[in-house]
Amino acid sequence: MKLSLTYFIFNFFFYIGISTLSYAQDIDSTIELDSLANIYYTNIYTQPQIAKLAATKWLEGSKNSDLGLQEASALYALGNLSNIIGEYKNTIKYTNQAIDLLKKLDTKKGLAACYNILASAYKNLGEYPKAIDCFMNCLKYSKQTNSQIQEANAYLNIATLYLLQKDYKKSAENLDRAANLYRSLGDDDGVLTTLFNFANILKEQGKFSQARKHYQTVLDYREKEGNKAAVAYVNINLSQMLVEEGKCKEAVVALKKTLALLEELKFNSDISIVLNDLGLCETKLGNTTAAINYFQRALAIGEEQSLHPYSSDIYKNLANLYQKENNYKKAFEFYQKGVASTAEQNSLDKKVYVAEIQERYETALKEARIQLLEKEQKLGETELQKVELTVKRQRLVRNVLIAGFILVFITLIILRVSHIKRLRIQKELSIQQEENAKQQINKMINDHKLSVIERYQEGQDEERSRLAREIHDGIGSDLASIKIAFEQYSEQHHDDFQSRRIASAINNACVDVRSLSHQLHPLPFSKIGFTSFLSDFIDQITKKTATEIQTFFFPEEAIDELPDFLLADVYRIVQELINNILKHAEAKHAAVQLTMHEDHLNIVINDDGIGFQNNKKSGIGLRNIKERLHKVQGSLEIDCSPGRGTSITIDIPVN
Repeated sequence: MKLSLTYFIFNFFFYIGISTLSYAQDIDSTIELDSLANIYYTNIYTQPQIAKLAATKWLEGSKNSDLGLQEASALYALGNLSNIIGEYKNTIKYTNQAIDLLKKLDTKKGLAACYNILASAYKNLGEYPKAIDCFMNCLKYSKQTNSQIQEANAYLNIATLYLLQKDYKKSAENLDRAANLYRSLGDDDGVLTTLFNFANILKEQGKFSQARKHYQTVLDYREKEGNKAAVAYVNINLSQMLVEEGKCKEAVVALKKTLALLEELKFNSDISIVLNDLGLCETKLGNTTAAINYFQRALAIGEEQSLHPYSSDIYKNLANLYQKENNYKKAFEFYQKGVASTAEQNSLDKKVYVAEIQERYETALKEARIQLLEKEQKLGETELQKVELTVKRQRLVRNVLIAGFILVFITLIILRVSHIKRLRIQKELSIQQEENAKQQINKMINDHKLSVIERYQEGQDEERSRLAREIHDGIGSDLASIKIAFEQYSEQHHDDFQSRRIASAINNACVDVRSLSHQLHPLPFSKIGFTSFLSDFIDQITKKTATEIQTFFFPEEAIDELPDFLLADVYRIVQELINNILKHAEAKHAAVQLTMHEDHLNIVINDDGIGFQNNKKSGIGLRNIKERLHKVQGSLEIDCSPGRGTSITIDIPVN
């Protein structure tokens, strides 16, 4: 398991923004509270326990003095510290209290910073929809309060969400936005943080040498300033690259050193990450007992802190280790927990929701550009009003300067017409841009749906492949061994009728197992010929059923030359439709016809069965067929009615 991204961005400007307002409430009390705040800021990255004690006293003092803005600052400080040390539940608790208090005090300053660390906590707990909602609120309040530092922080953290989805392009785009804002503000610390995140992108892409160069630059700077937290984060990523490069012994030394630093800082969630990485290293080095110990320690922290994204991987790592130890009961128990945790984190509804929120975010960026155009239009209208006032003044002296007035008036009319034309063009341009934005959003939605279908079908194919291997290597091997052993036995009892009968049954079982494994995961069609394979498959099915199925392929050579990935979808579609006929149609005769045209492959499958209601809700099999056709841009037509059989026509483009 990897550290997704840094989350140690500390929003010092939150306190700067609202402490000046609270200063006016009570000068004497504020001096003491400012002293506690200074202790907090000084120790937050080096001695977090001292910082926590100072923030707690800060909160108590502000409550006793009834200083609302100071209380909000202290709550924010506690939430931010909890986020840094990995106590995300406390981050959510304290930050929500700070937000409620700021809204009660009717001040918007500080809300952007609060929503930023609240989003970071939700992100690290795996609650991505809530995280993106909070980031959107952060951007909203950043613009309302003109807080460019918080806007930059939001872009930085949004980039981490795109990185979690392996969308490296959008992640880099948001990092560029953040870096440009940091540079304009002269914030070197922010620029360095974006460099760290760029290194994370390179690491995720497997570009370890480039990533290591950026990490080293950040590490040198953070060591000079004494930022222990940042040093620990960089070392975690450097160690993880050693693990991926197979340098486990070096990685163990580096990880133990980092673990000691994190235990000193009491950064619980990061301790869990390092313990998991140590477990992976010890697993590869063959130290099973040590690996199980590290995984169990990491799991205890992950469950305590509700780190569900981390816990799911640890469950699976433990399951693999217990399986090697032949402790299948515990292996199965941890495997089930890992699958359940992964399913909870990666549910389809959540992914769709995250995609919708991301589209809202991208749309918001486009709307900001449209607002700039609207501002330009308003400026044009203001200029037009000034022209009209000038005309009115000139009318007052028209008796004196009639000739000059006529000339000026004609000139102004020309200018006005040209200006109105320009406004009309700008309006049409805005409408066109809005239409383009809508089309792009619809395309993103369709691309996302298609990606989900492809991942689902890839999962099905992988599961079929796994089952085929299990059947072939497991049951098939066992049956082959039984067959060989029984043949040796039959040599001594060759006249025994029962022995010949058993030998025949074993041989049939071997043939059936081999046929089943090939149906689940057929060989590449280029090696065996797709039409031959499909004919064999249909012949085998026909032997076991009362339904007679005829096949027609024309031309066979052209069909066999189609790409394997397209033929795999055709095979699954035909397989599903034939299974439906055998299960439900009660047909005596059926026909399968594949015809290769110049630009498409035509599939016609019909039977003389009982038919079905075409408006009936589609079953799982028919839905799978439609999803495969959607992926290859194919079409489906069904002609059926009760008692008249069924005819299904499919066209699949091949260019």
